[in-house]
Amino acid sequence: MDKAAWRQSAQRQRLALAKDSPNHARQLALAPGLESWLPGAGESVACFASIGTEPDTAGLLRTMAGRGLTVLLPAPGAPGQAVQWGQVVPAQCALPGVLPVPPPTVLPAQALSQCQLVLVPALAVDRSGTRLGRGGGWYDRALGHLAPGSVVLAVVYPQEVWPAGALPRENHDQSVDGVLTWFGVELFEAPDRSN
Repeated sequence: MDKAAWRQSAQRQRLALAKDSPNHARQLALAPGLESWLPGAGESVACFASIGTEPDTAGLLRTMAGRGLTVLLPAPGAPGQAVQWGQVVPAQCALPGVLPVPPPTVLPAQALSQCQLVLVPALAVDRSGTRLGRGGGWYDRALGHLAPGSVVLAVVYPQEVWPAGALPRENHDQSVDGVLTWFGVELFEAPDRSN
């Protein structure tokens, strides 16, 4: 299948998974092994505020903000616009169900180079590190600003992790190092970061 067909199939599957998994928000925040991947207080991580049927990151954002981490959220503008980030204010994560929104101050794309851990959304991921996003290329552009040694995990449902080589890959696609599901962190062997 091409990417468009994969996206349609993945979105249908995700609708079904979201209906069958009402407790995934709490489970994701407490995913086994996640603590060992979080840097110390004052260090930076990047995440996203989930929407729709995405695995719920609200509890995860509260956990990270509560540990004193600097949490960056994407601040995408119009399609094709420059990559930017906003910093989460910890009070934004204090109340369950409150969607954190980056403050008006936006940081440049290079802010991602300060993050040791980057959590990105995906519709599906294969074990060679290929990530299927929604198709705008925003994260592929953003991940070009990573510092060496940073770890990128796609946040997905366990059923959205495929065997190596299963997903279509294009030259501009940036690889992920592994996935975060409610079962925990799974790292892949050696994702191709040559792009």
